[in-house]
Amino acid sequence: MKKVKSDNRTLIIDGKQFELEHQIKDVRIIDNLAVVIYDFDKNAPRHRQFQNCKAFDSNGKLIWTAEHPTNMTADSYVEFMKGRGNKLWNFGCFICELDFKNGKLKNAVFTK
Repeated sequence: MKKVKSDNRTLIIDGKQFELEHQIKDVRIIDNLAVVIYDFDKNAPRHRQFQNCKAFDSNGKLIWTAEHPTNMTADSYVEFMKGRGNKLWNFGCFICELDFKNGKLKNAVFTK
């Protein structure tokens, strides 16, 4: 995997296009996977966690969905943190570090 980008709900991996279920806020290549954070938009679930961080292989196949640090229904990932490597900012005010091989949470630090 050499290049990823997005356009609304379309994930583009090395020129191949894949339509996803939600609008894409950000995407990065990490460990040869396209790691996507969906935008919290009008189509996001309101009564359960928004499973909005997912990883796809070069064929657009879903490999994993990221684990959240809490079981709160409002939980979702907001963005990759600037200047913090591949750590993610979580809506519940957690700085999260994932195992990008399987989407499991390695570490979460509450910051509020």
